[in-house]
Amino acid sequence: MPTYGNILLRQDENGAFTTARRAPLGFTDGRNEAWLRDLLASNPDLLPIEEVDPSFAPLVPLCTELSTEAGPVDAVFISPSGRLTLVECKLWRNPEARRKVIAQILDYARAISGWSYADLQRRVATATGRKGNVPFEAARELQPDLDEAAFVDATARALREGRFLLLIAGGGIREGITGMADLITRNAALGFSFGLVEVALYQFGEQGLVVQPRVVARTETLERTFVQLQSSDGGALQEVTEEGDVEVGGEAPSMSDERAWWEPLTRITFDDPEQESPTYRPRNHVRVAMPYPGIWLTAYRSMGDGVCGVFFTGAKSEARQVLDRLNEEREQILAELPEGADNRRSSGQPGYASYARLSDFASDDECREWLAQQLNQFVNALRPRLKAMGH
Repeated sequence: MPTYGNILLRQDENGAFTTARRAPLGFTDGRNEAWLRDLLASNPDLLPIEEVDPSFAPLVPLCTELSTEAGPVDAVFISPSGRLTLVECKLWRNPEARRKVIAQILDYARAISGWSYADLQRRVATATGRKGNVPFEAARELQPDLDEAAFVDATARALREGRFLLLIAGGGIREGITGMADLITRNAALGFSFGLVEVALYQFGEQGLVVQPRVVARTETLERTFVQLQSSDGGALQEVTEEGDVEVGGEAPSMSDERAWWEPLTRITFDDPEQESPTYRPRNHVRVAMPYPGIWLTAYRSMGDGVCGVFFTGAKSEARQVLDRLNEEREQILAELPEGADNRRSSGQPGYASYARLSDFASDDECREWLAQQLNQFVNALRPRLKAMGH
């Protein structure tokens, strides 16, 4: 937790300084949650986005009190790239209130992730009293050459993938920060980033008020890029998240049955004698550690979608950088990977993934054997390169 000293104001030519008086947020002087909401909505540069996740910058004010199925969001911003930032303003008084506000903003994110672009446009129009394509018009004020079709597509994709920046801003954010960040990480069902921002106020007498926002906690941004698996006729078989649990569609087996299904794969050995065995991850996949921080391989099975497969993934900051370096040898790597492992992520960046239909296998043993072979080829092709990168 960072600490901060007093702010000094240079007052005269002799070099004398005046110390500012700390003016905590509260219900005195009208500086309540609504006051903070309006302050941030009118002055988006106050929010230290670059310190939390610069991919959501620059912020364009969209509306306040955006109605969702989970309740109204205090302030909503959008970037010209179509990514939403949701801000909840709170004066934190006790641990219970802190837990409630985290659950609240998570509920907002889940509700909005089910929207289409038309839903967003309609709700923003209601909140602002304006007609037309309000999100696009707001973003175009900041970036005049913005293409409407590209913006709408990018925003719709961000909504679908849950790529939001969730910020809780307020006063009194001091105790229990680690536990709150852990709560966010455990409940991360979407591809969001999260930050806690303490807003400090300093009063210089009659000379005015200084507002100093501070990022006191943030989650590590995790990649939840979607791998679009295509059948031979071009139809999408499944979209697979690259971080966290791989979701099961349709009827899921019990946890004990599922663990028993994956158990044989956790005992396989690889050609590479240094490679550790896979570890089971509920639900429905195993993970293979790679010799580079934040990078791994995943083998999954989705009964509802009738597919299984293997893909390369990792934490957002590491995965993008590592993929860029791997793709310098892309043709050679593809030659060493199973046929058809040439995949592209939703961002358009080339990735590495292999899949098959469950109906292609006569038995569970045959399916597991195929997954083991795929993992072995991925390890043989990628592990030496990742190990060299890590040194």
